[in-house]
Amino acid sequence: MTETVVRSIEELRCDAYNSDPTRVRRVARNMPDEDAFDRAAVQLKLIADPIRLQILYALSHESLCVCELSVLLNKSMPAVSHHLKLLLAAGLLKVRKEGKFACYYLRGEHLEGALGALLDELTQSRRGGSEDEDVHGSRSRDLLGCRARAGAAGS
Repeated sequence: MTETVVRSIEELRCDAYNSDPTRVRRVARNMPDEDAFDRAAVQLKLIADPIRLQILYALSHESLCVCELSVLLNKSMPAVSHHLKLLLAAGLLKVRKEGKFACYYLRGEHLEGALGALLDELTQSRRGGSEDEDVHGSRSRDLLGCRARAGAAGS
């Protein structure tokens, strides 16, 4: 078991390999607390899952409900719901009720920083095609979103 030595910031210095032994102290003054790193690690673990990353990418473009995400990702609604629950608990998403449907969307502050940069990078590496083209080709053209299906069923 490693022992953590508690020292004041003013005591931090490294005389071993550099000409400026106070560099460590300058960095230490700006370091977030351990809780901030713990929270960041939890969020990074969550977005490291390919399905959750696909959900975040999709929601960075448009708010969608569970059944729309299910169609888009070709996953079952329970599987998509599970991933959405985890992303909601981590504070990455918000949910808005639209009639009997719950639409999920990415919290705006997460479009900045590392997640925003990652989503931008994914946009740049998007498979060829225009902005208006369906992501999954003819399969998705044959399927309507849940809100459209519900509206059609009610008419």
